[in-house]
Amino acid sequence: MSRSVPPTRPFDPASAADRRRFFIERALRTRSRGAGSDLKSLLAGTVPNVAHLALFDGIPTMLIGAHAAAAYAPPRQTADVDVIFPFDRYAEADARLRTAGWIKTQDLVFPGSRLGLVGAAWSQAGSEEIDVMTSDQHWLRDAFALASVLRSDGARVIPGDYLVLMKVESARGHDQGDLTRILGLMNDAEVELTISRLSRYLDDGNIAEDLRHYAQIGRWEYETGEINVDDGR
Repeated sequence: MSRSVPPTRPFDPASAADRRRFFIERALRTRSRGAGSDLKSLLAGTVPNVAHLALFDGIPTMLIGAHAAAAYAPPRQTADVDVIFPFDRYAEADARLRTAGWIKTQDLVFPGSRLGLVGAAWSQAGSEEIDVMTSDQHWLRDAFALASVLRSDGARVIPGDYLVLMKVESARGHDQGDLTRILGLMNDAEVELTISRLSRYLDDGNIAEDLRHYAQIGRWEYETGEINVDDGR
């Protein structure tokens, strides 16, 4: 008599962990080399304009999202600017946007996220958009306490480990690419340091191996770009 095989748990697209596993397992199977684009040119690309962040002068502010990822990896184009504030200064940032004539278009929701994120999307004359976010959890307080990267225009960018944390928890399609490009530029020691720093925030038995896989997938992408990752970033 043949023994029945227990059914595999179905893929749940609403689960960040399942989205990560789908992406990683497929990428490891295909082992694609090369970027499909000139990564060296992307790395030398122009810095997006975020001049309207002057609205928040005096409030601790950090870029997150695509504009933050561009500080650590080749940039991708995006129309909106994502910023994050300390929890106790979020209402002040909200008030400044209203005073400056910005209109809140929607509240942002983060179903399933363990990072406690809340936020809203704002627009001005239909041509500019800012997504503002915050969290009352200690990971964000820790992120603001660290010395963060400054872009050439003076904008403050969330420290790389915390950007990785946010993207691991989001795990949308474009986050997968950002993670491979950020981690692919790290050497093994830097990847392990990122894993040790993030382990205090996520109770996830797969996260260490996931980040190591993202790094390997990213290195394959950089292979034809002649970018040396041995020395890290």
